[in-house]
Amino acid sequence: MTFPVKSFHRFRFTRFTRSLAATCAVLLPAAAVSATPVAVAAPSQGGFYGSVEGSLSRAAATGSGKSAVGSLPNHDPDGFYSSLPLQVKGKPGEILKTARSNFALGIPFVDWTNSEAQRVAYVSTNSRGETVPVTGTVLVPRAPYTGGGERPLLVVAPGTQGSGDACAPGKLLPLGLEYEAAPVAAALSRGWAVALTDLNGLGTPAQHTYMNRVDQGNATLDMARAAKNMQRVPKSAPVALWGYSQGGGSSAAALELASTYAPEINLKTGYAGGVPADLAMTSTAIDNGPLAAALGYTLNGFLISNPEIRDAVESRMNAKGKEYLRKTASECLPESLARHAYTDTRTLTTSGESLTELLRQEPFKKLVDAQRIGNRPPQVPVYVGHGTNDDTIPVEQSRRMARQWAEGGTKVHYVEHNIPHTVPLGDHMLPMFTHLLPALDWLDSVLHGRPVPFNKA
Repeated sequence: MTFPVKSFHRFRFTRFTRSLAATCAVLLPAAAVSATPVAVAAPSQGGFYGSVEGSLSRAAATGSGKSAVGSLPNHDPDGFYSSLPLQVKGKPGEILKTARSNFALGIPFVDWTNSEAQRVAYVSTNSRGETVPVTGTVLVPRAPYTGGGERPLLVVAPGTQGSGDACAPGKLLPLGLEYEAAPVAAALSRGWAVALTDLNGLGTPAQHTYMNRVDQGNATLDMARAAKNMQRVPKSAPVALWGYSQGGGSSAAALELASTYAPEINLKTGYAGGVPADLAMTSTAIDNGPLAAALGYTLNGFLISNPEIRDAVESRMNAKGKEYLRKTASECLPESLARHAYTDTRTLTTSGESLTELLRQEPFKKLVDAQRIGNRPPQVPVYVGHGTNDDTIPVEQSRRMARQWAEGGTKVHYVEHNIPHTVPLGDHMLPMFTHLLPALDWLDSVLHGRPVPFNKA
């Protein structure tokens, strides 16, 4: 496959400008929070002490709110999120409850987009076959759709938010603190409806199952079902999926699972950007780096989805490592960056091995391998985007995923943006914005039957 690479080297950034751009992209929400008095985030339930839904996360309160950045506010009006049970009965996509919400850009609770927003709790299926509650937000422009045909529905899976209850995009969106506001606003400006899932365990009492391929894919597809079941969007409306980073993995997993898990949603296309298609490769890149906390998010998620590894984790983590798991179980991204950036994970284990080295061993290796994306070609056209110099999710895994999909018959448009090196994490975050409009334009063309470019296997 020939991969087009769009070079951005013609832009000449000063060292200061590069640092400012990357820092703002990653930490702007945190800066807003640190200037505002906030409540300590309520910890999620989950962990490996006592029981599968045990006390690991509850113990995280020992350090909550004491980082340089501070905790995010836990916005839970009328107990909408905290009142949900760990498991529910119902069909995937079935509505459990709804409530009014709004979409704030910059100023809390002020909506500049003239849209109607509702938070929703809906049924999804996790990787253990259990039916669980997941939350999200559905937004529909008030103005009639004039783009031709039925109003499309864009289902957005969020990038990494953290692992705690306060991190749910549906909680942050009304406060003006959610960075996924960028694709949401861009889609609303086109007259599209948008459904933003919180994914499993963000906001709800259960632990977030970070980077669990099946959980994230199912929650994304069930978000589409829920939006249509709310009757905010016609049942026959064309659906497109969207996500970058963790959200890119969720979107990619959903695209792979759609034909068997949710064939009725009228899925037409999708965007998967910065995809962590190979967790082994990603863990190597982030270990001992600014996003070292994500390894804690991952292990905590594995402990909930696979309780049989509890003893293996407990025996391999020393006291410092267990405290790291307790804290990361209920932290949001700004707090994790302040606490755990550049943590030498060799100091967290009884053997002195890094967490990446542990993940290469059983019983963890089979769990990491099970999250691999690329082996199940989607049945709809897909735009895959990445940054050539991504320092967090190495580009090689997206290249391999796109190649596997194309060889399996998927119509893939793969594009790399060759942006000059900036600062740690900046090389991962900036392509999220440079792909935004090109990817939306491409999806729009697919949705309206216009010709679009594809790469050949």
